[in-house]
Amino acid sequence: MRRLNLESPTARNAGVRWVGEQRAVLAGDVRGHVALECLSSLPHLYGLGPLEGLRGEVSIFGDAPSLARVEQGRVVTASGWNARSCFLVWAQVPQWSNHTMASVASLDAVEGEARRLAAEEGPGETAPFPFKILGLAEEITFHVLDKRDGPGHSPERHELAKARWTLERTPVELVGFHSRQHRGIFTPKESNIHVHMRTEGGRISGHVETIRLSAGARISVPSRGWPHQTGKEHLCG
Repeated sequence: MRRLNLESPTARNAGVRWVGEQRAVLAGDVRGHVALECLSSLPHLYGLGPLEGLRGEVSIFGDAPSLARVEQGRVVTASGWNARSCFLVWAQVPQWSNHTMASVASLDAVEGEARRLAAEEGPGETAPFPFKILGLAEEITFHVLDKRDGPGHSPERHELAKARWTLERTPVELVGFHSRQHRGIFTPKESNIHVHMRTEGGRISGHVETIRLSAGARISVPSRGWPHQTGKEHLCG
């Protein structure tokens, strides 16, 4: 297994990187193209994607990945690098610009806040960028993929593989990626953002579908000067 060289451009905070594509998953490729362990030496790492075989979710919040799976009808999380992902998008962010938000009623509103802050105090909104949020979710609906229907996959089967939950009045941390150019690659085909969450203490994590945030949540984007380059990687197979 090849870990990333810390002296390589990829390791030096080189913008948004990814391996694999969501559209390939929906077309039936649910293999684990990304060995998470090859990223384990990178500092300030944030990322997300689905686990190999669509049997869970990967969420990286600056530390070891939160691996969420479904066991006996509930979400079970573990922390570690010994897993593979169908596709993964990630970035290294050593410094963030922060803003305290008024109440937020939807993921569309989250996207708007992220774009505004990126344009005003961050790297700009034209190139892909990560963001994170810390706050109180008045209500959040999320899913964890739990494919158990055998070989083959399709958009219809993808929907059936989503095990959903809703939480109320829960402190959460979100990690997300924004891009206008990568729908079906590392954001869903109908959205410019892909967002994962974890609860305080990391007991639950997963893919965010809907959210309402109380006033006072803090949103962060990479500080101005963060590199804009993006690229598909071939180092984590």
